[in-house]
Amino acid sequence: MIRVSKKKKAPKTLSDGVGLVLGFEAELHRAPATAGSITAPFHFPSKIYGSTPVKKSLKAAQHSKCCYCEGEIGAHSPGDVEHFRPKTRSQQEPKGQRLYPGYYWLAFTWANLYLACDLCNRVGKRDLFPLADNGVRARRSQDLLNLELPLILDPGGSEDPRNHIGFTDNVPRALTDLGRHTITILGLDRIELNSRRLKHFRRLVALRRVVLAFEGSAMTPDQAAALRDAQAELQQATEPTAEYSAMAQDLLAT
Repeated sequence: MIRVSKKKKAPKTLSDGVGLVLGFEAELHRAPATAGSITAPFHFPSKIYGSTPVKKSLKAAQHSKCCYCEGEIGAHSPGDVEHFRPKTRSQQEPKGQRLYPGYYWLAFTWANLYLACDLCNRVGKRDLFPLADNGVRARRSQDLLNLELPLILDPGGSEDPRNHIGFTDNVPRALTDLGRHTITILGLDRIELNSRRLKHFRRLVALRRVVLAFEGSAMTPDQAAALRDAQAELQQATEPTAEYSAMAQDLLAT
């Protein structure tokens, strides 16, 4: 998991959700006991938050990778527009109470949107948004979000994920409690993901062995060109544009 840096200016299509949020607020004022509840949940048109301009901008900012696992979007998953703070309802823990409404006022807010693979989004995170103190959870737009202490990393937040999650070979390891909760909630150490990273890890290890074996040695022009290619491949693997770049950075740092 690496930090996501999005364009500051939100896609214009998100402005179409402003009126809807005002309508939700009016419903809450009119019927506070039922509006946005399990029996009458708010509905959020995906054509707004999941519009082509939104997806295109997120895909560019995230280098066509899932905001959580760094898996390639498109080749293996079409990608879901993920709400970091869940829009319809939220849960403190798996199988825990579903709290209605969710963070409805952030449903079309640019800072709350990311692109995630279907496994991280639909199997891992879902409606989960655990807080250090569930008693200060924001339930209305007037509530203060800065009182919340989420137990999951915001990909584009103030905390750099690299300071909280590292890698031992192809397997993520927690550097902090926040990193540990994030790995667990999102399933960043799931078997299938570890297996896919392992293939990439082995390739990088093989390239590194070639580089270490031949650097500084007398070589033919062809051998020197092959060495430069291997060095370039290793460098590119650590760039934000590369799949599983965080794992590659930790591998090559050693």
